[in-house]
Amino acid sequence: MRVQRFPTILLIVVCLICQAIRAEEQVGSRFAYLDELNPYYPHGSFPKLTTPMWIGEEGVDAVILLSIDDMGGPSFRPRFDVSPEAFSRFLEPMVERLKKIDGRAPLAIMTCQTPPKNSTLPRFLKDGLSLDCHTFTHRFPFFRSNEGHGPDKALKFARLDYLACMENLFGVPGNRPVAHRMPGCDAQNSVSPRFYTEVFPLRTSDGRFLTCDTSICTWFPSSDTSLPREWRYDADGRPRFDKFVDNIPQTRHFVNSIENFPYPYVINNTIWEFPVTIPCDSHGVHQHRPQSDKTADDWKRAVDICVEKQGLMNVLFHTIGYIKNSQVVDVIDYADRTYGRRVKFLNCREIYDRLTKNALGGVPLRSKSGDDNGVRLLDVNADGFLDVVISNSKQQTTRLWSPREKRWREISFPVQVVTAEDTDIPLNLGARFLIAGPNGEAAVAVANKRQRGLWSFEKGEWQKLKTSFPERVDGQPLLTIADGKDRGVRFRDLNSDGLSDLIVNNDSQNAVFLWDKQKSNWQRASFALPARACLVDKNGADQGLRFVDLDDDSHDDLVLSNDREYWVRLFQSASEGWSKRTRNGKPGDPEFLPKIVRQGKLNGVWFHSDAMVLQNEYTIKNKDYIIRIPFADLLDAGK
Repeated sequence: MRVQRFPTILLIVVCLICQAIRAEEQVGSRFAYLDELNPYYPHGSFPKLTTPMWIGEEGVDAVILLSIDDMGGPSFRPRFDVSPEAFSRFLEPMVERLKKIDGRAPLAIMTCQTPPKNSTLPRFLKDGLSLDCHTFTHRFPFFRSNEGHGPDKALKFARLDYLACMENLFGVPGNRPVAHRMPGCDAQNSVSPRFYTEVFPLRTSDGRFLTCDTSICTWFPSSDTSLPREWRYDADGRPRFDKFVDNIPQTRHFVNSIENFPYPYVINNTIWEFPVTIPCDSHGVHQHRPQSDKTADDWKRAVDICVEKQGLMNVLFHTIGYIKNSQVVDVIDYADRTYGRRVKFLNCREIYDRLTKNALGGVPLRSKSGDDNGVRLLDVNADGFLDVVISNSKQQTTRLWSPREKRWREISFPVQVVTAEDTDIPLNLGARFLIAGPNGEAAVAVANKRQRGLWSFEKGEWQKLKTSFPERVDGQPLLTIADGKDRGVRFRDLNSDGLSDLIVNNDSQNAVFLWDKQKSNWQRASFALPARACLVDKNGADQGLRFVDLDDDSHDDLVLSNDREYWVRLFQSASEGWSKRTRNGKPGDPEFLPKIVRQGKLNGVWFHSDAMVLQNEYTIKNKDYIIRIPFADLLDAGK
């Protein structure tokens, strides 16, 4: 098959148009994701971490991760043989085909449990396969409670299950698991933001932990006209990938996805995410039939797209009759025959190791104790590619990627993000990233007891600005952090001028400062957030306030919901602020909103496909395992 491509100039024009549109809408808020615990933040225009940035090999444009689910899953027995021996028989043709490429067979087996000394496992590891975590009992839904117990015990049981799987796979001689995959993530809403805060950070009894997740799906929309039509539409004229997301029989609203982003990214500043590429073989069953060649054809087009976008293709499949092993071999053969050395097959551990070595300069996201290591990924110079900031007690470095030279350049970084690399409890020092100049390049602000100032990236270096934020607000010192407590300082573009405005909200301060281009500093606005302590309380705890554009006017609106109250307010203007209230009340009201924060913890809320979504231990009996409130209902003052 001859691979067709659009002319390079046309691709560049389309990309620039898309970037310009996004820049007008939210460039001044483009670092807000660093302060949020939201696993679904990337979108098609988000800065990329392309394969050449982390692969460490000249000429490689894309990586394919072949990942097979459910080895040792108790819920599959006795209907299916999920033993290592059965997996070995199914995988053997793939192993042999992969070995013909470079003598190894990098595949990831997402494993529930296995006898550590099973005789098949050493051969798996010798051939280049890896055993990664899939929960000990194939726990689905993950936040369900055990029989005889209520939902209030579900988190405890989920944690024990997660830990048991880790303990088991770390106990396999020669195996080093790095990744987790949530059962059911391919076609059902089994994933929740709550998992990434309450479960993933856990460590085994001897202090070991995972570093990567591969549970969130990504897909390529037919609206991406930078790609050839035959890649976006199938032979029947249907959108090739959209059809899988919109037509899952058992899931009316599939919300475990991001769109048009086939790249590794970071969740909560500490977790690598390797998004799963739709379709999985289960989607092929839904749209075509089991073991359909059409599914394999869709995979081949996904290979084409990932090479074009220089991304990561994560192929999820099973042994239980959804796809033939020969069809997976056909996809491997297509990738090798069509693209040769431009495509590299890797397992989860190899991807993680290369990301750490080549992109992060050898500094992992999680310290040896498993905590925040002060590593941040952001587009410092506004060129559409992610850069890296490493800032802990051992080093303060900025790693800038040059797409033209295809190499990293290192310069110093002016502030410290966390106090220590390997201590038990690292202290966050309150560094906040923002946009303070017309070119969209990054700036960083910090105000703590040790350091205060504002630095902007200009002319290839970090430079301290004479301008800084106010010394005091409402009679109190303005601090980004105080004794390890978040003081509610955030930077967002509130008036759509492309620059970051300053928000301060805690138990004793409440103010908004808009950036004045003429004076090159922040001026206090005539409005603020609706009340003190709606962003953080006196202990720096999240109070469940989220900035979301509900009415599609390119301005952030407000949604708050916690144990005490809930409300929705719409942004009206740079003089009135969030003056229009559409919803308010207390928990227990007939039209209550899902709590964003419950008992001081994230409750599992995110915003997806024009809706507020909740998934946790209290929603698993609902349709699609979620509570979903469309934005239209949040905007309806009569609700």
